[in-house]
Amino acid sequence: MDEHVAMCVLRERKQKAFDEVCHAFRASENMTIIANEVGMSPTMLRNKLNPEQPHVLSPVELLLITKASGNHTLINSLLLDLGVVTVGFNKEGNEEQTLAARALANSVYSGDLAQQAIDLGGARRLTRTHKQKLIRTAQNSISNLVHLITDLENRTTGVTPFLSMGVDYIANGAPIPGLS
Repeated sequence: MDEHVAMCVLRERKQKAFDEVCHAFRASENMTIIANEVGMSPTMLRNKLNPEQPHVLSPVELLLITKASGNHTLINSLLLDLGVVTVGFNKEGNEEQTLAARALANSVYSGDLAQQAIDLGGARRLTRTHKQKLIRTAQNSISNLVHLITDLENRTTGVTPFLSMGVDYIANGAPIPGLS
């Protein structure tokens, strides 16, 4: 019996959280542009994101909307109770940065999160706007860290590290037979 009660509580809590995220998504994104990109009328998209309407998003529509908007909050709200979050990882749209630049960018995100926490001053309740801003900053930080890790992995696998080490070895005065 307790399992059924727990599932009902989870369902109600999850539905309420998803409804809130849908509201924030509608308020922060341009519904007309997104609807046109996913092949849906703007009115239908607004209705599907409105819990008061009978229309419901399908999983494929949810993915298309997320891809078109670049906003992962709808999917994140659904996956959060499973202990999973998504990370925006767009290789094409992300410019090459040095490891130092990525590390410094992460410091900027951390500082921004700390500043937002100080500004809120221990408030018990957050407005939707503050909550979404905090989440967006944290997601940008996580995305930056994923890019940093990927860059590190790419720089330390394959032939490239050996070539770099070889060039460094020769450039730093290694004895070369016949030239020394």
